[in-house]
Amino acid sequence: MSRTACFQYRKAIQQIATNSLSLSLITIHPIIQNTIYVGIIQCYDSHTMSNQPQKFPDDLDPIGVYIHIPFCMTRCNYCGFVSYTSDTMLENLYIDALTREIQHLDSSPVLISGSFPKKVDSIYFGGGTPSVLDPNTFGRLLRSVSETLIPTNPIEITIEVNPGTYGKDKLDVLRGTGITRLSIGAQSLNDSELQKMGRSHSSRDFTNLYSAARSAGFENISVDLLAGYPGQTIKSIMKSVKGIIELEPDHISVYLLEIKTGSPLERDSRNGGLRLLDDDVLADIYETICSKIQESGFQQYEISNFSKKGMESRHNMKYWSDKIFLGLGLAAHGMTGRARYSNIVDLEKYLEITAHGGPLIDSFTDMDALTRFKDAMIMGLRLTDGVDLELMGDYYGFDAYSFVDESLHDLKSAGLYEIHKNMIRLTPRGRLLSNIVFSHFL
Repeated sequence: MSRTACFQYRKAIQQIATNSLSLSLITIHPIIQNTIYVGIIQCYDSHTMSNQPQKFPDDLDPIGVYIHIPFCMTRCNYCGFVSYTSDTMLENLYIDALTREIQHLDSSPVLISGSFPKKVDSIYFGGGTPSVLDPNTFGRLLRSVSETLIPTNPIEITIEVNPGTYGKDKLDVLRGTGITRLSIGAQSLNDSELQKMGRSHSSRDFTNLYSAARSAGFENISVDLLAGYPGQTIKSIMKSVKGIIELEPDHISVYLLEIKTGSPLERDSRNGGLRLLDDDVLADIYETICSKIQESGFQQYEISNFSKKGMESRHNMKYWSDKIFLGLGLAAHGMTGRARYSNIVDLEKYLEITAHGGPLIDSFTDMDALTRFKDAMIMGLRLTDGVDLELMGDYYGFDAYSFVDESLHDLKSAGLYEIHKNMIRLTPRGRLLSNIVFSHFL
């Protein structure tokens, strides 16, 4: 997929507000990856807290960096993100501009607005399709990041790769640049489904890429699967799920289809030329997939994400556990702790501003403690571990228990969430209907 989790929240809120959705899973992605902003906040536990006690607005933990590559070989039918058809000359201009943006971070209102260390422990190249670029490009960009920020050791550096773009030779080069993790957009192992989706690869392209990546030495590979596409059945989807599991990836992301405004799929749906799967079918698909993946040795740690032990996505955990992340590049979004922001979406303007100087920020919103606290509840409850109410309340200066009681009192008997000691988490049924829960925090 071509987005990261940071965009799930804002889209979900928009859909809740218009009553356009009843199943939370449909809002899940693509990774979720960067044209819709998501306010993020922290669910503090032993894994997310710094050793030093913190109070809002202090953010002492290493940050994440998202870098957007807005180019694709072809545009998928369900895609509504900011992307352009691959063009070598335009890509070179963009990388030059992106490098300048990184190099001038010190004078950017992004860094000035935050109160966080410049240490970085995760970098994520999303798109678009980053793998349309020459793999050496990422070495250049990573050098620029290391000259402006302070990479930790170890560091997780992820790139989204589409089947059919890189072979063994390019993967060898890619690994040499410092990339440590691949996120492969398989979406389906059914060739007829891939064609309907507008994907430019075949199932064989995916298995070839996966095999080549392992041969190149990549030890951390995630695979994306898209479910709920018109025409799919539980049987066809489970064939893809089983095929992916047999390859033994380290991480699997399963996203239910989201109809994105402006996509060919959205136009077909609006014109009545497309029959979408109903919510009951989507629920059955989701529950069946979750059961199969967990039975195969993966832990579900977030509504749509599964991993082998210790192989959770460090970068995406930034979004779900209230860590700071910067968004760099066209249409990228970020959260500095005290503000959320987004970059301009017009490529021509982006190239012009980076060439002559000036602000790239398209929107900039201050975040107070209450805003972040509410976001923390929404994003933190996506995690199966849930949210530590005691630690969160202490950090933001609110009575988290009273807030939950007042916000969710009419859902108490519905079995959508549970509280054990100081932890609140969604039940399996609650994860299916999480938008209902989240709407009560707004």
